[in-house]
Amino acid sequence: MGRAIRFITAAFVGLACLSTTSSQAAPLKRYETRYYIIYSDLDEAVVREAEHRVCSMAEEYHARTQGFAGQIAKKLPFYLFSEPKDYYAAGGLPGSAGVFNGEKLMAIGNADLGLDVWHVVQHEGFHQFLHAVVGGDIPIWMNEGLAEYFGEGVFTGDGYVMGIIPAQRAARVKAMIQQGRSLSIQQMMQVQHEAWNNHMSIENYDQAWSMVYFLAHGKSGAYQDEFNRFLQLVSRGDPWVEAWAAAFGRGTREFEQQWKEFWLEQPAEPTPELVVRSCVATLTSFYARAFSQKQYFETAEAFFQAAEAGKLKSNAQDWLPPALLQRELKRCKKLGEWRVAKRGSKWELRCETDWGLGLAGQFQVTSNGRVKDGSIKVVALKEKERSGR
Repeated sequence: MGRAIRFITAAFVGLACLSTTSSQAAPLKRYETRYYIIYSDLDEAVVREAEHRVCSMAEEYHARTQGFAGQIAKKLPFYLFSEPKDYYAAGGLPGSAGVFNGEKLMAIGNADLGLDVWHVVQHEGFHQFLHAVVGGDIPIWMNEGLAEYFGEGVFTGDGYVMGIIPAQRAARVKAMIQQGRSLSIQQMMQVQHEAWNNHMSIENYDQAWSMVYFLAHGKSGAYQDEFNRFLQLVSRGDPWVEAWAAAFGRGTREFEQQWKEFWLEQPAEPTPELVVRSCVATLTSFYARAFSQKQYFETAEAFFQAAEAGKLKSNAQDWLPPALLQRELKRCKKLGEWRVAKRGSKWELRCETDWGLGLAGQFQVTSNGRVKDGSIKVVALKEKERSGR
């Protein structure tokens, strides 16, 4: 899996009303973006956040699958309904909140598009992306495991932070392994699509996600090249046994044991550094936009007060969803001590936790009052840069 890449801003095009079918109770407006054509009856401001997220999402899919995936050749259809009844009337699976049905991505939205909505969209959106850009077929556990991996991604406004492990999910995986309820790698490889769909088990999804996570991040990324090679081979139609041998050069027992050890060793809070990193990246995205408009803050508290009051400025072309900021402020302020500081001639937003982590959000602005594309980054603070508290 590759690193997160810079955010590519999509054009927000004017609206064109679509005629409705007998299955739709409300007219859907059409929003054309760089990678998607969105159809929705939600408020335009809400859809604008959706447009911003899904285009960044497509970039993340591509960046992390470039070892085996192709390009998006045509814009992908995405239907976002405000009412569950309209989603189900359009073909949404009973009891689901989102689905890729082989033709279009569909989901139930709401006024604030919370994280529950985005987990579903990011998961089902990967199935759509895979269908559009990958030939052949990959094992169902890997397809679903990858979709869950992307579902757990955290949007920061200028990209995604991937690899955060939810504590509750890690605990479920650990218990499954300890109690002997996990399937062997060979058993997972042999599960067919129909059997998976007929038995929609949370444990299957947890195990698939945990296996993909280990392939992407286990042993400091030691399996990434083999993982991409395996995906490349099975996507072109090679049987998984031959593909595994060609990619990994060994059977599944060693991998299975290492996968189990990895998860059994996870602490109660597995990835706290990534949680803080996602917060620093998100708040820096907004801080940088205010800075680009000559809105300066002497303290982090002054920045937070302006943010909570909805008074942060930005160039119109650098728009970010206000709801994203309000959601993140609530959790981010609790993570540590925040301050604004100067490094050389440049200002940055810093966070230091009680358990010794120090991170700084950096950025660059252009001469025309924009945040430079790809300039938002998070770096570790050196000891001499710490506050000394």
